[in-house]
Amino acid sequence: MALRFGAHDDPLDKRGRADCARLRLSYPDTVRIAPDRSAIETAAEIGADGVVDNALKALDLGRWEGLTPDQVDPMDLGEWFGDPGANPHGGESITAFLARLTDWLDTAWTVDVGAVVGCGTAQGLVAAATGVSFWGVEVAPAGVVDLERRGGRWRLQLGSTDF
Repeated sequence: MALRFGAHDDPLDKRGRADCARLRLSYPDTVRIAPDRSAIETAAEIGADGVVDNALKALDLGRWEGLTPDQVDPMDLGEWFGDPGANPHGGESITAFLARLTDWLDTAWTVDVGAVVGCGTAQGLVAAATGVSFWGVEVAPAGVVDLERRGGRWRLQLGSTDF
């Protein structure tokens, strides 16, 4: 399948359901679920009972939703990849997306909370928590990211089966 902007609202396919079936997770008392179709279906597949949280929605890609990268003007793509404040698609800039996720992290860390989100939102949460570039993070489908706040700093643990 070709990369397509806005795939977070596609239903889980056979591979996605198989990835979910392999996960063995323990859940905190509080679980937040992104409003994106893939996150809602993933939560159902893995048995994570939680509340839909609009602050965790995927990056708004405006006019690019549903397009493949080769359908987008290369100058616009270059601007978007080169400037985190740019939004040539008319949606949300990377800067605004990370600010939204930072706000969520600033309130969420006060309790033990799990989040079921799409890959792009997971990428954004890691970037927001650690300060690394959004483009420097990749989270695989059905990946588990463990972020823990200690002493005012975020600790990232990879390969965890707890969230």
